[in-house]
Amino acid sequence: MRLKIKGEITPEQLVKAFEVAMKELEAAVPGGKFYGANLYLTPYAPDGELLKVFDERGSPAALIVPAQPGTNVKPALSAEAQQRRDDAREAERQREAQVVERDRKVVAEHNRKRQIQAVQLANARIAFIALNELTSKLLASEPEGLIDGLNEAIRASWQNQKPKEPHGPRKGELKPVPEFSIVDGKLSLFTASWQNPRPLFNPVGTLSLNLNTLAPVWTHSAWMIAVDGFLNVMARLNGSMPLEIFGEHLPQRKSPE
Repeated sequence: MRLKIKGEITPEQLVKAFEVAMKELEAAVPGGKFYGANLYLTPYAPDGELLKVFDERGSPAALIVPAQPGTNVKPALSAEAQQRRDDAREAERQREAQVVERDRKVVAEHNRKRQIQAVQLANARIAFIALNELTSKLLASEPEGLIDGLNEAIRASWQNQKPKEPHGPRKGELKPVPEFSIVDGKLSLFTASWQNPRPLFNPVGTLSLNLNTLAPVWTHSAWMIAVDGFLNVMARLNGSMPLEIFGEHLPQRKSPE
């Protein structure tokens, strides 16, 4: 219990303060008693200046009033109180152990996820490089076949899915059909909503460091179906597909819209 006394400290004020404190203690814990107290006295000179009192060593003065001979410095702990204290200590120990175990599991799960993400990113990076290399190979060996095949996959998906604009002034209208082409020897994609064609390393997706996957240009169903067609076109022209391209890192088609 903290006790703050305002005004000049006199024996009468100290007695009054103790009586107030005892009244509060009795209301809270009937039969309770005070043992020991830290009393900080603030000294002032007669002219009102705040004083600092030091002992002979130059340290702030600290006085100790010993207990009366034959009296207890504090009451003896009963068996019931000792049991309560032991129970409280055990409960605190268990809480601390639970916190430590919870933190251990959190760290272990974090490390597990990081390891999984590292493997996913490594696989996605390998697939991305393989797709880029295969795209470059086909651009050199089968440029017309590649572009015609990619664009046919887009047209077939658009004709089947008929994707609509979900927002903006053209909401509800059919999305413009994208078209692949070769610009300066590189694969490029253009759609009516863009000002200029965008160069792409491959038609499937770009490496996403945040998602540890290959991110497609768009994620709506018509484009995702077209992406499946892109892979089929590349496999047909190449005769096969490198196995490292396939996996969960490839763009995944969402549920039907």
